[in-house]
Amino acid sequence: MNQTETSRLLRFWDHPIHSSLGLVIRLLVGGVFIYAAIPKILHPGDFAWSIALYQMLHYSKVNALAVILPWVELVAGLALLLGLRTKAAALLVCGMLVMFIAALAHAISQGIEMTTCGCFSQAGARALSAHRHEVGTSLLYRDLAMFLATGYVWLFDQGKIGLDGLFGRMAARRRHHTDKSAQA
Repeated sequence: MNQTETSRLLRFWDHPIHSSLGLVIRLLVGGVFIYAAIPKILHPGDFAWSIALYQMLHYSKVNALAVILPWVELVAGLALLLGLRTKAAALLVCGMLVMFIAALAHAISQGIEMTTCGCFSQAGARALSAHRHEVGTSLLYRDLAMFLATGYVWLFDQGKIGLDGLFGRMAARRRHHTDKSAQA
């Protein structure tokens, strides 16, 4: 790769559009994760039923996951929303989305019937079997779209818009003032 190509690649990688597009994605995905976490935190028993319906975990592990996962979703969603540890939050959300995609793919392949995926509401987890249906591929596509969008944030968003950027600018100012003091 010659110097011109390297320069072009660096300009693309650090293009200002990435911060703006990253912010939009962070707000949307972070908001979705916060919105999804709240009912699970408030009703962990119902969420445990939703997890159990996937038939992927031994029952001894379901309750722990039902208590821990919503808090991880909330913290990751807030971090994305605020632009705090942006890359780490995006990577964590991508990891959770891979887990959700795998669970949905398992449910679809096994023909498991449930009223909802358990993402936002746990009320349907205990519904009568007459009201159940197979979880469809549209949920899989939704999670895949969020995975790709959050992957974009992980790759390209440098955290300039958000708390990461604010803390970076504050640290730069402190270094600048320290350097001026040392020169004087």
